[in-house]
Amino acid sequence: MRAHPRLHPSTLVLAALIGGLGVFALHTTLGFGGPGGESLFQDWIYNVLMLGSALVVLARGTLVREDRAAWLTMGAGLLLWSLGELYYSLVIEGTSGEAGGSVSFADVLYLAMYPCFYVALGLLASRHLRDLRVGMWLDGLIAGLGAASVAAALVLPPVLAGATGGHSSIVVSLAYPIGDGLLMMFAVGALGVTGWQAGNLWLLIAMSMLVSGIADSTYVYRTATDSYHAGTWLECLWPLAAILLATAAWMPTARVRQQQMKSWQMMSVPALALLCALGVLVYGNVGPRLSLPALILAGATVLAVGVHLIFTLRENLGLLAHSRSLSLTDPLTGLGNRRLLMGDLHLACKSATPHAPWELVLYDLDGFKLYNDTFGHPAGDTLLMRLSERLKCVVEPYGSAYRMGGDEFCVLFDRSQRDEDNLVSLSVAALCEHAPSFSITASHGAVMVPAEVADPASILQLADQRLYRRKEEAAARRAAAHLNSDPASELLASALSDADEFTPDELTLDTLTPERLTPGETVSSEFTPGALAPGEPPASGDADDGEQALPLGEHDRGPLAGATPEQRARNRRVRRQPPL
Repeated sequence: MRAHPRLHPSTLVLAALIGGLGVFALHTTLGFGGPGGESLFQDWIYNVLMLGSALVVLARGTLVREDRAAWLTMGAGLLLWSLGELYYSLVIEGTSGEAGGSVSFADVLYLAMYPCFYVALGLLASRHLRDLRVGMWLDGLIAGLGAASVAAALVLPPVLAGATGGHSSIVVSLAYPIGDGLLMMFAVGALGVTGWQAGNLWLLIAMSMLVSGIADSTYVYRTATDSYHAGTWLECLWPLAAILLATAAWMPTARVRQQQMKSWQMMSVPALALLCALGVLVYGNVGPRLSLPALILAGATVLAVGVHLIFTLRENLGLLAHSRSLSLTDPLTGLGNRRLLMGDLHLACKSATPHAPWELVLYDLDGFKLYNDTFGHPAGDTLLMRLSERLKCVVEPYGSAYRMGGDEFCVLFDRSQRDEDNLVSLSVAALCEHAPSFSITASHGAVMVPAEVADPASILQLADQRLYRRKEEAAARRAAAHLNSDPASELLASALSDADEFTPDELTLDTLTPERLTPGETVSSEFTPGALAPGEPPASGDADDGEQALPLGEHDRGPLAGATPEQRARNRRVRRQPPL
């Protein structure tokens, strides 16, 4: 038998409240229940919906630890609102106090609701909206100011014109639209702060505040103009706002993150708010005179839009500078990349003269592949960063350093600042590093601009040719040194000179028969590690590329490193830690 999922009690209570609201809406709009049910719907169902919503919010704050203070404060404000409605229904409604419009205890309860809502919304915002950029906060402020300016222009004049009685009644009459305007400002602002994204509790909170503000503003306006009638659709808006708050209280919460907004979304909020403010100012010139609050709010909206534009421009300039830096910088070493080199090289070619020449030098590390294979790529990256920093410190006063990619570097020297030959040798030395277990050197190729060539592509091509010519010369010198220092290598070279007698497949150590040996010579089937590397690492990259600085038998136990057959069967590559 399939088990049915159990519903949370809060879900059942919210469902009952929504169902009651539907019945109440049928009564106010379609007359469901008839005239005889007026007392049942207006006095009982209405107050049950308000009190039930307040208890649901308080239950959320009591039973759930997260955001407890915010929801308890929100529930307290909603409870004060509900008690004010209950007091009005039981004590004031139908009496002379209702007709006279004097201040009552219900007004005290209503007005006490606003501070509770402000504190609760502030607590929620401080927890869920603290990771957002300044521009999103400004979006919310602009949207709220625009909505408040429209409300102040349309609602406040009839309220001020129809206010009667003492100062207390006038203050209370003005307190409702002002408090509702602030709530609407916060509500619309919260939606703007969230990037106008639905699906979170802020959407329900904003909808609740908007519905409540619209209901109160409409009620105040109709009361001031003597056009209010009880039992209309307006009566449904207050319990709807309360139920929306109760629903928001039990929604799963997640901190709102920065959203990737499209261009029209970023411009829509300031543009609409600016249009509202301009509309209010035009309305005040061609129609009734604007009240002071409406004028202040409209001016504040225009000012906020200007501040938003300044912050947006500042952010865009920062993003542009950051993206430019990323596109022109090597992410590993921090040196300029090939794109930056090509731009600087074009400028150098245009500005170079015989009296103010430039020099481009390409470098290629020798021994770096063996270093990577021996110690691992993270150690290789660390070595590249270390060598790059040394190269930058050597050349920076007189040129710029770049990383072309891999183990290739480049320097563009301004020879008009310092025309000395040791600049190149110093830069080569900066890219060299030696230790007992490895040797890193650098080969280079240099081109003078404009004495030799003045075209960027030709400069790079010529420098590259000279660089690899130096590498080939260094490799030839190493080969000659090895052949002259090892009898077995001399014997192998002698055998290779007679290669025309054998096919490549037949040319092995076994073909070196005793008949080909001079008296007293013997053939060894194994090479010793010392025969593969010189005793000391070279001091210059142009003399030796250092590939043999770490003997093969010391790092991978290959068959040419003097390993026995048993060792070859257990071939394992062990990464060493590079000496610091």
